[in-house]
Amino acid sequence: MTKSTESKENHNNNLLTTNNSKNALFKIFYNIEKHIYYLKDLGVGYGTFYKIEDVAEIKENTIVNIGENYLVFSFKISDTNSNEEIDEEGLYLKIYSNEGEYEPILIQNKDRIYQIGRSEKCDIYIKDKMLSRVHCRLFYIDNNWYIKDGNESGNESTNGTWVYANEETEIKEGMKFKSNSCNFLCKFQ
Repeated sequence: MTKSTESKENHNNNLLTTNNSKNALFKIFYNIEKHIYYLKDLGVGYGTFYKIEDVAEIKENTIVNIGENYLVFSFKISDTNSNEEIDEEGLYLKIYSNEGEYEPILIQNKDRIYQIGRSEKCDIYIKDKMLSRVHCRLFYIDNNWYIKDGNESGNESTNGTWVYANEETEIKEGMKFKSNSCNFLCKFQ
């Protein structure tokens, strides 16, 4: 596996971005039983995000980076005034941008596809010149919510849709990920 910036390898074949594991941003490790490499953010810095090439399942507290925005998904939300949970079924989306924090958006209709982007025609409009007109889409299939990069015609967004690697994420050939200001491309040799 190669990448686009220098790094150091420690003795157990985990790739670290520093000699000091206390300051490492992410780890790459090999599961010998499954014969799979994994990526995981270590909670330091601005986070490690992998680029969605196909679709990504949305789980509780999934964080997605698009343009200069962070999308945080949840299946329950608290009232900011009383701190009590709101009991309304659906997917909640909270957007954090340079312009500030958006009010939570409740997504309930499981029979439609929601478009997110800088076009005011999108279901979820975000004012950000770094976004494509239709940057990504949300949809519901087989009891799960998913996010997919690009528009309905299959065109990818200009700057990509990136998911926070807070869980062990399988590394695949050609996978792209970023951590702080470094971009990585995974190749198996």
